[in-house]
Amino acid sequence: MSKLRKRSLLVLAGVTALLVSGVTAASAAPAGHRAEPTLEVLASGLNNPRHLVVDRGKVWVAEAGVGGDLQCIITPEGEQCLGRSGAIVKVGRDGSVRRIIEGLPSLGAPLDGSYATGPADLALSRGKLDVLMSTSGIDPVTGANPFGDNGPEMGRLLRFDRNGAGDMRMGPDFGLYEGVHNPDDGIGAPPGFEIESNPYGMTPYRGGYAVVDAGGNDLLWVDRFGRVHTLAVFPAKDVDGRKLQSAPTAVEVGPDGALYVAELSMAPGTARVYRVVPGQEPEVYADGFTVLTDLAFDRRGRLLALSMTRTGAIFPPQQGEIVRIERDGSKTSFTPEGLISPTGIAVEGNTVYVSNQGVSPGLGEIVKLRLP
Repeated sequence: MSKLRKRSLLVLAGVTALLVSGVTAASAAPAGHRAEPTLEVLASGLNNPRHLVVDRGKVWVAEAGVGGDLQCIITPEGEQCLGRSGAIVKVGRDGSVRRIIEGLPSLGAPLDGSYATGPADLALSRGKLDVLMSTSGIDPVTGANPFGDNGPEMGRLLRFDRNGAGDMRMGPDFGLYEGVHNPDDGIGAPPGFEIESNPYGMTPYRGGYAVVDAGGNDLLWVDRFGRVHTLAVFPAKDVDGRKLQSAPTAVEVGPDGALYVAELSMAPGTARVYRVVPGQEPEVYADGFTVLTDLAFDRRGRLLALSMTRTGAIFPPQQGEIVRIERDGSKTSFTPEGLISPTGIAVEGNTVYVSNQGVSPGLGEIVKLRLP
């Protein structure tokens, strides 16, 4: 897709020891169905919840917020306004909701803050809480953040104490890295949008973090010193005469130690999951998906791919889908009632947790389910 369409979604819209020798890449064949699981709502009333992590039954969620009135910018999608409504939410086993960190920048539609951009992903490590901030509207030449003192955190990796106390530490600026390096050379971008950055997903990796940049179409590594390195660039593809860019949205470390990356791709059936081994070209592990927003591995090492919509349409919010890639390479599709515009997925034990209604202010949920 063009970067205009990709930004429209993300702006208006965020290692085990198992052996995998028996796992093969899945084809684009239609996924099979089984009895649909039932969703249990654990928490509600969230504002644009995105990726999440689970720690001993407690769910930590990046809440993109609802924008605000600090500063407005004009994007290809129209006016977008910045505020400090982004947050990191901790959901207890009993469904209690506590905002551990509040006042993070959030860019949203001026009327209702829907499809906001702000906190997109997070990780817990050694008593620290790291937060990945998505962004929009970077300088098309330098990649610089346009928000100044109103939102210097946008497009960066942030570090907090796990309980939210203490000072925030700002890590690398992914827009500036894009402005200097532009790893994908802007291939497939419309004129004027060759420099684009929107960091959207991350996972702990080699003492730092693997980060996917949905605007830059690349996989990056932030090492333990905060330096950014390019691990892979994802190619554009031709679909019905249109150039579609990858727009990677999620990355996970697989049971084999490789990195698995989901791409957005709003044309039905054109989204892929890549397997990446640093130093080698990315290879397509599975394809035939639509609007992928997150990935997770279950306790048996099978990949779960989360789709925001099965049709490619994102307005209004649509029925979502979880696709499990079985060990023989086949796919099993789950579309439980009430799974609407999901944006994040995580697994602990036999329980799957999902950020549901992920692009709707005040309607966001954390739901849990068990897959047969």
